Amino acid sequence: MAATRKHPENCEKATRPGCKCGNCSGTLHGWSNWVEIAREPEPVRAEKRNSIIDLLKGWWSAKHGAKPKPKTKIHPKEATIDLVRIDCAGWLARSATGSAPDSAPAPRNESRTEAEEAVSGRPATAEQAGERAAAAEPAGLAARVESAPVPHEPGSDRPDEVEQVATFAQTMAKDIWQEVLEELDGSPEEVKALCLQMAHHAWCDLFIGFAQALEAFGKVIEKVPDKAKEVITEAICGSSKQKKRSELTERVVGMVVDKAWSAFKAATIAHSPLFALLSSEELLRNLRIIAIFICPAPNNHREVQEHAIDPLLRDARDYISDETKQWLATQFKQWADGVARPEVPGSREGVGRSEVAPPKQPPE
Repeated sequence: MAATRKHPENCEKATRPGCKCGNCSGTLHGWSNWVEIAREPEPVRAEKRNSIIDLLKGWWSAKHGAKPKPKTKIHPKEATIDLVRIDCAGWLARSATGSAPDSAPAPRNESRTEAEEAVSGRPATAEQAGERAAAAEPAGLAARVESAPVPHEPGSDRPDEVEQVATFAQTMAKDIWQEVLEELDGSPEEVKALCLQMAHHAWCDLFIGFAQALEAFGKVIEKVPDKAKEVITEAICGSSKQKKRSELTERVVGMVVDKAWSAFKAATIAHSPLFALLSSEELLRNLRIIAIFICPAPNNHREVQEHAIDPLLRDARDYISDETKQWLATQFKQWADGVARPEVPGSREGVGRSEVAPPKQPPE
C-alpha cells in the first residue's frame, strides 16, 4: 500500500517538534529542508543563524529579569538544536565547495552598538569556550579523532558532502519505505497506524543504529558482517521512543532494516563505487547528520543526542561551532561541563562547571 498523496511542505520544512505525517511516515521530515539550506549561499545561512541567536539572547535576558521581555515566544531547546543543524549544514556546504572542512561558521555581524546588544544575553567568546572545552576533554580524545576527510574538489567524480547526505537519506528512508508499504498486509487502519508510528522517531533510530553498527564492527565497509543488522534492529526496538510504537513490531523492523541495509551496501559498495571511496569516518558523519536532520525532536531524543550530536560536538573538525556549544550548555546538562554559559551580571548563571567563570562583560 504505497502512499499516493502529495507530500505536505510543512513536513519537509517542519519548524516545530514532532511528526504526524502518515503520508511520508517521517521519511521526508525535515532532512530535505536542511539539505536545501546547505545548498543556499552562506549569507542566507548566516541570517538564519543570527535570527535564532538573537531570539535566544532575548529569551536568556528575559529569563533573568531583563525588560522588556521578547515578543516572540521561543522554545530554547528547539532553537538551540536548530543552531546545531545550521552548523552541520554550513559544514557540508563549505566542504562541498572545497573550503577547509574544519573552518568555523561565518562570524556574526557585531557592528551594532553595545546599547543595542543585551549585555546579559551575550555568550562568552568562542576562544573562551574553546579553552574551557579543551580543558574538560577526556584524556586521549584528540588522539582518537582521525584526520579530516579530503574536501570535494569541484569537477571531480566524487559526490560532494551535501549530495552524500541527500542520497543516503533518500535511498535508506523514503525509497525503501515505499517497498515496505507494498509488502505489508493488514487493514488500511492498521497500516495508517504504523505509518504514524514510524514518523515517531523510527528513522532517526534507524540511522543511529547504522552509526552504532559501524562503530561496533570496524572500519572497512566490505568487512562489516550482516550481523550488524542485529545492532540496528536493537537500536530501533530498544529505543527510548519504542514504547509509543506498538505497531512497529520486530517483523516490520526486520523488513525495514533488511531493505535499508541492502540500500546502504549498494550505495557504498556495489552499484555506486564512487560512494565506496568514502572512509568510515565520512560515512559515520553522514549517518549522524542525517539522524539530526530527520529527527522530529532531537532535544527530546536521548539516542540522537548521545550517538549523533555528542560525537559531532566533540570532533576536532568543528562540525558544531563554539557559539552553539555555549547555547547547548544553557539547555542540556550533559554539555554544560567545561563550556561557558552566557553571563548574567550579579548571578552565577554564567559560570561554567569547569569552575572558571567567563570574564565580566564591559559596562554599558
